[in-house]
Amino acid sequence: WNKGDKSAIQSFMAWLVTNKSQLLSGVTVSLAQVPEAVAFSLVAGVKPIVGLHAAWIMGFFTAVVGGRPGMISGATGAVAVVMIDLVADYGVEYLFYAVMLAGIIQASFGALGGGALVRMIPHPVMVGFVNGLGIVIGLAQFNSFKVQDSSNDSERRLESRRLGGGAFTPFTNDEEWVTGSTAVWMAVHVLVAMFVTIMLPRLTKAFPSALAGILSPTIVEWALVRPIGHKTNVIEDVSSVEGSFPIPVWFDSQYNMPSLSFDLLGKIWVTSVLIACIGMLESLMTLSLIDDMTGTKGDRNQECIGQGTGNIISGMFGAMGGCTTIGQSIMNIHNGGTTRLSAVSASMFMLLIILVAYPVINLIPTAALVGVMFVICYHTIEWSSINVIVSTAMPRKWRTDDKFKLAGEAKVNRSDALTVLLVMAVTLWMDLAVAVVVGIVFSSLVFSWNSGSTLTVERTVSADKQSVTYEVGGSLFFASIQPFMDKFTVRDDPKSVHIHFDNCDIYDWSAIEAVNSLADKYNEEEKKVTFGKISLSSRRIMEKAKQLLKGEVAAGAIIDEEEIVAGEAHKIGEGFIGGREGRKASGWVER
Repeated sequence: WNKGDKSAIQSFMAWLVTNKSQLLSGVTVSLAQVPEAVAFSLVAGVKPIVGLHAAWIMGFFTAVVGGRPGMISGATGAVAVVMIDLVADYGVEYLFYAVMLAGIIQASFGALGGGALVRMIPHPVMVGFVNGLGIVIGLAQFNSFKVQDSSNDSERRLESRRLGGGAFTPFTNDEEWVTGSTAVWMAVHVLVAMFVTIMLPRLTKAFPSALAGILSPTIVEWALVRPIGHKTNVIEDVSSVEGSFPIPVWFDSQYNMPSLSFDLLGKIWVTSVLIACIGMLESLMTLSLIDDMTGTKGDRNQECIGQGTGNIISGMFGAMGGCTTIGQSIMNIHNGGTTRLSAVSASMFMLLIILVAYPVINLIPTAALVGVMFVICYHTIEWSSINVIVSTAMPRKWRTDDKFKLAGEAKVNRSDALTVLLVMAVTLWMDLAVAVVVGIVFSSLVFSWNSGSTLTVERTVSADKQSVTYEVGGSLFFASIQPFMDKFTVRDDPKSVHIHFDNCDIYDWSAIEAVNSLADKYNEEEKKVTFGKISLSSRRIMEKAKQLLKGEVAAGAIIDEEEIVAGEAHKIGEGFIGGREGRKASGWVER
């Protein structure tokens, strides 16, 4: 060897040492992805290799193109459950087109800046999401304690294991539990994996604890359990991960790809939209979670583009696509895999498993992976939220009592605590994506109700009883219209009425119609009404909608250039809406 070769080798070894934690974390994650990718492919009704290819294709392209370093993508249960009907009705070829179309939708969504919509997710929804996620991941692990049937019926039975069918499916389906020595040794593997995963970081952080947690039960299985005549389920019992490098589906003889047509699009578009929406929702929620865990900020729009790119390539090469795999992403972060290299190494090692290393990987006990995932579940759940919910449920007397110091003063709005519980319940009953949507809708309704309830109207009658002034404060929009209208006593008011909006913001069409209706009521009673001190932002809304305003109301929306320059946004003078003379008297300019 010359000096150049030695220098290159030394540089490479130094690089390996520097990035050891990233590379080993990727190896650990890929091992944990294998059984899930197999299970989710069977859920969707396709061959296991279709899910395994999705794991490395999605993982690689989202790592390279996506917006969140350290986040892992692959086949997921939430996406798999919406593929079932399409595959059953039209075949896997239509699924590949659906995945490609979903990728186009996601990439377009990110390019248009749609990723910013994640800011609409309230914190209670996020807390309910992570709590429900931890429980779902934990309950899903019990599928590994079912008898693995090698008969032709096994795939049908695995198809019943759906996150979308409820998190308690492992306890409600008809699959047989393992018993006897197999169950005992599987429990031992779980405990060994958990012990090593938890304790190793206290001794050293030079080696990923999750990987050690997987290797330890594997050694126990083949050095102790098998030699004494017992055995437990290994990855090979679920499905062998052997495969070959994929080629474009149009050139693969095992697929009969239909030609593109409007008929094909009509069959796949609903599934494509569901895949795209669920994938983006779960990916962006996980991105926000990892942002909080790492104290860094990912690019949401770029992540949508990355997810879309991964799905497009997945469909082209005969994979089922997917989205962010939440459990593996959290595992990667806890192992120190916070860079793109960790996600790339996970995808490349998954490909290596499929092509070369599958004989070794097939020997890993599934219980080893279960033990590691149980630890991940523990770190996923927001345990402090329990204290918040308990404190919120208590009356003030109990919260301040020394007997209940555990709960203490950690109360939030009861609607927020209810949102957390609602999202968790829907997650367990249906799935994560539906739970998040339900939580957002519920939080939005609560916010609208509370905002509508904050509207105030103060009535002051002049000393001579000849006029009355109403001071309106708060937000005037669809949810506050009825309280707004109920505050006015049109028939009992004097002939001169002044309504001031200096502390009120007019937000929508409903508010504009409420002003119209109020003006009509006073006109019917032949009373002079003046609307004044309207904020500049509210009058901008009124001016843009002046064709919707009735009669002379439109004049109240006129904005003088002098007002804009002077910045008189909160007080713009007295403007009579009821007639031309009132407008001239108060200084309105005819236009």
